[in-house]
Amino acid sequence: VESEWHYLQAALDSKNGMLAIKAGGKGDMTETAVKWTYHKTVPQLPSPLLYKGILYMVDDGGRATSFKAETGEVIAQKRVQDTRDAYYASPVAADDKVFIVSRSGKAVVTKPDGSFEALAVNDLADQVYATPAIVDNRLYIRTKSALYCFGQGGSTP
Repeated sequence: VESEWHYLQAALDSKNGMLAIKAGGKGDMTETAVKWTYHKTVPQLPSPLLYKGILYMVDDGGRATSFKAETGEVIAQKRVQDTRDAYYASPVAADDKVFIVSRSGKAVVTKPDGSFEALAVNDLADQVYATPAIVDNRLYIRTKSALYCFGQGGSTP
């Protein structure tokens, strides 16, 4: 039908991608506000993560891309720990680590340098659809059937 054709045409005409836009300014900033653009595969569901000047993206199929946030220069592009899995959870970071969790429950801990070099891979053996939460030096991961809390020693008030 005509409405579906217009929708398809608009989708084909759109430019998917990532844009870095300068904050502030006055008036029409259309030509001067965009610092950089990236027009390749971007995530449909997981949100990007900005941590220590590096922008991390993991698309729904597990392809990870990192950028220098200031320039848009690609640091690395690869599969997360060579897994072929779906990703619904957004990457999170704390304590000089980036945490990326797949749908099948593979929790990958990487260096915060954009390389996606794995420091550890933990298999929770359950489905994960929610983004992990970080509270009081603890990492919480909700799977389909359990809530995990990871942290080091000490007591929690």
